[in-house]
Amino acid sequence: MLETPAFGQMRIQNMAMGCGHNNQGSFNVIARLLGLGGERMSFVNQIPETGGAFSYCLPSYSILSPGWLRFGRGLGGAFPVGAAWALLVYNPRAPNFYYVGLSGLGVGGARVPISEDIFWLTESGYEGVIIDTRTMVTTLPTVAYEALRDAFIAKTSGVKAPSVLIFDTCYQQYNDNFQFPSISFYFLGGPILTLASHGFLIPLNGMETVCFAFAPSAAGLSIIKNVQQAWIQISI
Repeated sequence: MLETPAFGQMRIQNMAMGCGHNNQGSFNVIARLLGLGGERMSFVNQIPETGGAFSYCLPSYSILSPGWLRFGRGLGGAFPVGAAWALLVYNPRAPNFYYVGLSGLGVGGARVPISEDIFWLTESGYEGVIIDTRTMVTTLPTVAYEALRDAFIAKTSGVKAPSVLIFDTCYQQYNDNFQFPSISFYFLGGPILTLASHGFLIPLNGMETVCFAFAPSAAGLSIIKNVQQAWIQISI
């Protein structure tokens, strides 16, 4: 259906919107969904004034803070001064997703020995790395995940705790001698994103336990999800 939503003084004529009446799965408990993908019908691409650009900062699960979402290329928008840029990779097989060129992962400032081709998008449009805000914990192909996890454990001091849900590497939060190494994403062309602890640890069991916020996937696709994006301005 077509609607005319208003944002302050701006009105958008004939914006295409959808309404579901028989939703299933995770959509069964979601009241509203704002689509910001790369296809023509996405919310951001239906507003000419944005120039197809937007910027966001997600709140952290462990730190009480608000998040925000901005549209357009202007001051404070999607092109902040001093930003580090990673190239998007277009996939004609899945044009709605934002693929990024990832070349490797690091722990404590040292690259983990993972073959770079694990993160490549194939010529047929499979595998690769996408960024996604809808779900929580970054998933990696099992080989890459195990290499990252083992490197993290090797450089970590802390009291191990039992596994929780999908998390196989957890620690008792009350220990005062925690020394956690940093986690880094290495992007093609040189940019490096190094995460603070709230970007790779998630509190569970009433904050008594923190777990390594990554998970293995049997699929070849890697997905950088919202825990790893918290407290970082991301502009597209």
